[in-house]
Amino acid sequence: MVQPSLLPPSLEACEQQATQATTTAKRSWLRFFFSEDQSPDNYLVRALQERAVWIGIALILQALNEIDHRLYIPYLLPYGSLIPLGLILGSFAAMLMALRPLPRRPQPRTLSLPFPRRWQRIALILILLTSLVGVIELGRGIVMCFLPPEFSNDGTTLDTNAAALLLAGRNPYSDSNFVSIARTFAIQPEWTTPLRQGRFANRLDYPSDAELAAAFATAIKTGQAPEFEGKVSYPALSFLTLIPFVLLHSPLRDVNVLPLYLLSYLLIVAIGWRLARQELRPWVLLLGLANVPMWASTVGANLDIFCCLLLLLAWLLRERGWLSALLLGLAIATKQPAWFSTPFYLIMAWRLYQPREALRRMGIAALTALAVNLPFIVWNPGAFISGVLAPLNDPMFPLGVGIINLSATHLIPYLPEKVYLALELTAMVASLVWYWQICRTRPEAAFFLASVPLFFAWRSLSSYFYCAAFPLFVLQVARLRQKAALEREQYPAQRPASSEPLPAMAGQHPLPALSGRAALQPAGAGLLSSLPAVDSLSALPLQRRSRLSG
Repeated sequence: MVQPSLLPPSLEACEQQATQATTTAKRSWLRFFFSEDQSPDNYLVRALQERAVWIGIALILQALNEIDHRLYIPYLLPYGSLIPLGLILGSFAAMLMALRPLPRRPQPRTLSLPFPRRWQRIALILILLTSLVGVIELGRGIVMCFLPPEFSNDGTTLDTNAAALLLAGRNPYSDSNFVSIARTFAIQPEWTTPLRQGRFANRLDYPSDAELAAAFATAIKTGQAPEFEGKVSYPALSFLTLIPFVLLHSPLRDVNVLPLYLLSYLLIVAIGWRLARQELRPWVLLLGLANVPMWASTVGANLDIFCCLLLLLAWLLRERGWLSALLLGLAIATKQPAWFSTPFYLIMAWRLYQPREALRRMGIAALTALAVNLPFIVWNPGAFISGVLAPLNDPMFPLGVGIINLSATHLIPYLPEKVYLALELTAMVASLVWYWQICRTRPEAAFFLASVPLFFAWRSLSSYFYCAAFPLFVLQVARLRQKAALEREQYPAQRPASSEPLPAMAGQHPLPALSGRAALQPAGAGLLSSLPAVDSLSALPLQRRSRLSG
């Protein structure tokens, strides 16, 4: 019989136990974000987890851009403009890394590499720290839903006032007045959109806060405000969605529309959670919280959030022909940045389906947008066109984080507006050509490519680029799950009993189309239950499947 040793363990044994305990502790939390399964069957899950890291890096860089530029640009002029420029370009590079194609098959050497690598663990820690800011913004947004509104962008104020004008039987596009709005709502001069008119005529440099305050006070006193944009500058759905809030609140200055935009962003996160495989759901939640740029837009009641939701649904429900086109039309009828996504949608429908189907969908989208705006077009065509085209026609100051910022800080001289327009069009053409080549395998790239031309625009506001990274990842996790369902349909004998492991794929196939008669998951209702379910590919017609896999 062996007697137990009464001697204390050696120092080497203690160190070995401590190292083993540390390793186990690390794996205990890393496994929530990085799969420990190194089999070829799990290769695509691990690959998408790697891409989640790049999406997180893009969000961190954009979050750093949210730091007030006035904290450092006065000390670094004219080189201070290189900081926001570099942050946005860095986020572009990170999204490109997330969009890079998967290898044709998992290589043994790749599978044997340590996962996650050190830089990925460091990035995960930084993303976790950034998510704390998102938690604060979430709490702040919930609290602000029950407080008097503070619209830090004048677009929301103009839209809220437009809804009130419509309920009073007046035309929002012809009767909107800046002075009346300034006297009704609690807005600050720096929240306005100044124009190069009146005291700001014949200049390109953006007015200082003191200059804006002086012009604002004069406008309130005299009742004339040529220096400020007072038109309803968005299509009609931007304010039609706010009518219920105006009906439920009185007086007008107490109308708080923030719940609409907060709900829109939470719905985007919920959609990503529902469509993601179990191994990727922690990433959906983490990136949804770490998405400080979109949180900032949400808490600021930015219309871009609602428009982004409509575009995301249009891409997710692309197999449900008319419904997808209807959602695209509603996005077009909401805000102008959605117009940049329209040619990408046309290419996607053309390449994944048939030219005739693509044209049919564009017709549905156009008719939907026209139906929403037609009453206002008939009411006063000139006022409607003047309002919707105000971002293009009105003399707004050059502003943004793109190349225009180099001139705003006088690092380089201002170029004629036509030069920026030419650069923007060139970038759009290049983006469309590239999307034509990759849309069958990476349809989600449209969310990134549609924002690239705005980097070269006369006005390249940072909010234009914030609604790209996270929706891109949501579309990626949805595509991964659809691929798994397609493989189970093609190889039913290999279908596992649980945990939905992903079969090894010989190559990166085009996105499989979902049948319009696809069965829905029993769980869920309403809008979320209309999204493609994991097992909804069983009704996929064989001829369509063979056509799209080529």
